[in-house]
Amino acid sequence: MALSSSTYYSNSIVGQMMVGGDVNIYDTHATPKYPVGQGFQRADGNIFRYCHVGTATNAGKLIGPTTASGGATYAAAVVVAPASAVAVAAESPILPGQVGSHFVEVTIASIAANKYQGGYLITTRGTGVGDTYRIIGNTATDTPATGNLRIQLNEAIKVAFVASTGLILVPSMFTDMAATATTATQATGVLMSTTTATNLWAWACTRGVTGCQEDATNTVVAGQQLMASRVTGGAYASLTVSTGTLLVAGAFSAPIIGYCITQAAAGSAGNRQGVIYLELE
Repeated sequence: MALSSSTYYSNSIVGQMMVGGDVNIYDTHATPKYPVGQGFQRADGNIFRYCHVGTATNAGKLIGPTTASGGATYAAAVVVAPASAVAVAAESPILPGQVGSHFVEVTIASIAANKYQGGYLITTRGTGVGDTYRIIGNTATDTPATGNLRIQLNEAIKVAFVASTGLILVPSMFTDMAATATTATQATGVLMSTTTATNLWAWACTRGVTGCQEDATNTVVAGQQLMASRVTGGAYASLTVSTGTLLVAGAFSAPIIGYCITQAAAGSAGNRQGVIYLELE
């Protein structure tokens, strides 16, 4: 499986984008104009990143990845031992899973081609040791062998995979975004423009001053630390709230996203917008 020339998951090392008339944080696109996750810091310190939003979402919403589409799953004992893996002609005689290879063959049912593109493969080798690789793409299940698929990595494997190697597959933080659910464990930023069913590429603010929707039941006070709401999707809530809906085993279960600058303006519950300082990177 070769790297597609149409991919938008670059692994290049980039510097500061030259901010000018060609970059408009309120633009939306039907096809991607920049690599997924491409970002820049504006002169005022705000940071923005280019995202794929998988569903129509309103501006001013807190967004995060939809893990159902990209993985975020632990898979134990699914690695095909290198000696049993199907060779990749371009890397022969190195086999998938061996040191120096950029491929690993695994057994996972019903996976579509490139489901994991742009994400991460993390190995768990026991005793708290593991490695993290960027995923270029993957074949669909049953290629190259029945029940198996092949994952292509950007980096060469540094420690050989074995059949007992555990894998954690994590999606890109900037792909298939949606308004954060009330059970969200990840948050990427605040969407700058409303996306539609056809214009799904847009900019999100990941750090700095921005307006965002406030929790429907939580009146936030300026200066309070914030987390993703457990009541209103795509909204923020105060970290000081300690109701049962916000706690799991006595601990906050939502990502901390920053702090409140200005209390939300008057409006009906669930439709108020406040000013926050995002600290997501």
